[in-house]
Amino acid sequence: HNREHSWRSHVVTSPSDSAAGIPRLYWTIPPWRQIPFKPTEIPMTPEQDYHLDVAGYVILKQVLPAAQRSAEDLLGSEVLAQYLVGLCGEEYVLDRPPCWLEPTDQNADLQGGNEPLNWARSYYQQNDVRFCQALLVLLSLDDIAEGDGGFTLVPASHNSCVETPTGVLDGADDIGLTRQPALAAGDLLLCVPTTLHGMRPWTRGPRRLLACTIFAKEARRSQAVDETVTQPDWWEQMTPAQRALMRPANVGTVPMLRSDGTSLELDESGLPYHPGLYRRDPTSPVDARELYFWDLNGYLVLPGIMEAEWLQAARVALDANCDRYSQGGSPSKASRRLKGTPLTSLHGLFELPSPHCDPFRRMIADPAIILRLNWMMGGGFRVGPVRAMIYEPGSSGLRLHGGSEPANSRNNYRLQNGRAWCHSVNVAWQLGDVDDGDGGFVCVPGSHKARFPVPEGIELCDDELGLVRHVTGKAGDVVLFMGAAQTHGAYPWVGQETRRVALLNYQSPHRA
Repeated sequence: HNREHSWRSHVVTSPSDSAAGIPRLYWTIPPWRQIPFKPTEIPMTPEQDYHLDVAGYVILKQVLPAAQRSAEDLLGSEVLAQYLVGLCGEEYVLDRPPCWLEPTDQNADLQGGNEPLNWARSYYQQNDVRFCQALLVLLSLDDIAEGDGGFTLVPASHNSCVETPTGVLDGADDIGLTRQPALAAGDLLLCVPTTLHGMRPWTRGPRRLLACTIFAKEARRSQAVDETVTQPDWWEQMTPAQRALMRPANVGTVPMLRSDGTSLELDESGLPYHPGLYRRDPTSPVDARELYFWDLNGYLVLPGIMEAEWLQAARVALDANCDRYSQGGSPSKASRRLKGTPLTSLHGLFELPSPHCDPFRRMIADPAIILRLNWMMGGGFRVGPVRAMIYEPGSSGLRLHGGSEPANSRNNYRLQNGRAWCHSVNVAWQLGDVDDGDGGFVCVPGSHKARFPVPEGIELCDDELGLVRHVTGKAGDVVLFMGAAQTHGAYPWVGQETRRVALLNYQSPHRA
């Protein structure tokens, strides 16, 4: 791995240092590194693999000690180099030298998103092969608690196949998707650039974050490479269109050639051009925000579907048929976090004596639910198993289950030609309020696209890696979630009131 290094001079300054009148610091940084580590030596744990695959970023705790937290130490870190080799390949390139992330007083548009596809920034994992074409590396020099502001991202957006809604980009309507990771001084955050990310205003004073970008060897750089190109003698005889197609890589703006089959048009605006066959249908009943949320997270909350009279009838029906309740063993399995008293269920909701069956039969073909199921699964689905779950205070949680790995005919999810295809969707009708800390339904957003096995710590909720999300709501809300493709379960119920949920399952017409 001995090679000649070309060196360039770069400047890294700290805003706090500049304000204090400290001279700016100069040093030389190699524009790329090649580190002689074998892939078998890469310290990616199964938990880190899963976290990066699902969320699009991973945090490496306390990589640099207090005395080694400069840009030079960052680039010289052998621990970081091991991760970069494992993710971007042995001949990864330093694309942008370390710089301080500047504070902002307003929400700027987030960068990234995986639509349209950009292979130079993309992440892809299949079986034992991973393509991570670029990484954003952040070093925190201060402790940053959740809620302090600063670097913000949208987990799982690196795998999105849907155009990002404007409100998510500018923060005006983020649909509850943005997260601000908590970091301690010395932590490193590795982020796939197609994960939506950006800076938000600090809420508790600015913190210091040092950032650089790394590219895989074959990925086009973000800036033109500074090199002299010698053109052949016949270059001037070529047309502008021919020159555009014979340009060297990584030099200047990428020109686009448009053609109608008989003539050519040269577009040098630098904007992406990729014609497709299908366009958005303005008459479609699909809400773009809901489709984006569903494709990104694997679940969707519909507020206020049940009115008060309907809610009351369902509650009365459950109370009147308590003699039909059954209790099973604890579904928490070996989890310390989820253990509690056995879960209570009521099956046969559609066969209850009249009028107690009416509120549940009404759920079967509710127009608001059918509207969503049509674009989630495609028409022709059928209703499958149905039951009510009754959670008394102290009831056990449910070990997390489901997920896209290993793949089978039930847990497959795909977005193709603008249409979502899911083989199994659960519809949970909330018959009571669920607040923060109460317990109940949880899931791992983005897990329906994971290509790594679910770590045991996630299944048992004993080591959640910051990925498990507790979904709250009000009585009358409905939660739709992927029944097999998404990893989901429940926390133990510790709310003061008994939790009651009617759960219906719908299955694709393509399943026997």
